[in-house]
Amino acid sequence: MPTRYPIILAHGICPFDRALGPFFSRDNADTDGFHYFRKIRSTLRAQGFEVFHSRVSWASALSLRALGLKRELERITHDFSRRPRVHIIAHSMGGLDARWMIYTHRMEDRVASLTTIGTPHRGTAFADWGLRRFGFLIKTARTLGLDIQGFRDLAREACERRNRILEGFEAANGVFYRTVAGAQPLERIFPPLRPSYRIILREEGENDGLVSVRSAMWREDRFWGLLDADHFNQLGWWDPSEARTGVDRRSFEKGIREVYLELARGLEAWEQRRTGVG
Repeated sequence: MPTRYPIILAHGICPFDRALGPFFSRDNADTDGFHYFRKIRSTLRAQGFEVFHSRVSWASALSLRALGLKRELERITHDFSRRPRVHIIAHSMGGLDARWMIYTHRMEDRVASLTTIGTPHRGTAFADWGLRRFGFLIKTARTLGLDIQGFRDLAREACERRNRILEGFEAANGVFYRTVAGAQPLERIFPPLRPSYRIILREEGENDGLVSVRSAMWREDRFWGLLDADHFNQLGWWDPSEARTGVDRRSFEKGIREVYLELARGLEAWEQRRTGVG
């Protein structure tokens, strides 16, 4: 196994693959062509990495999602008896789930590293825009038994408040943090994300359709790199907007998967430096 610790893939606020049903999208199955992380796990496994998908509640409050992620790690590792630590690669809100989990449940001795892709560490202007206009729906949903409080946790003020709480802890806890951002021009953004792209562009600048580069970067000393990918593409999914601008589907999808491989190999190198092996 290239890395000593397994890699856990953590999804964002609304894992759309659940709409496909269990037949098409099953966690940790041999085939993952319809999974949220499309062909990512299978690509990493083909290179010898031990990789697992995790699942937390859809759009619920950050505190509940963080607890859900903790329980997923305990399930996958058999309460860490079989695997003492894990690496987490998280997309979008999954990165916020992981950060809050590490802090609130004191998981710094169980999480070796956290790599975030397109995570709104500083929040997103689109969440602010949505809350101003449709925030009342969150309360309405709650009366119907639906918890979608997670959208409040993506607001810029909420994220900045958490960052202040976490700053000292994260600077000293020993977890290896890396961040990845994505950006594309409007004509290559997945069409459903173009309205949010315009909102974020006006207020925050360059973005991936849901998260600005600045927010996903979080801190320059933790920034790994910038992807030529929108928020949807970052998961290994293709959309026709790429074809209309002359981008080849096969090479584009392969390129995204190779990014995850490079990230995983970086974890292998980090482990070797930590242990003095290699």
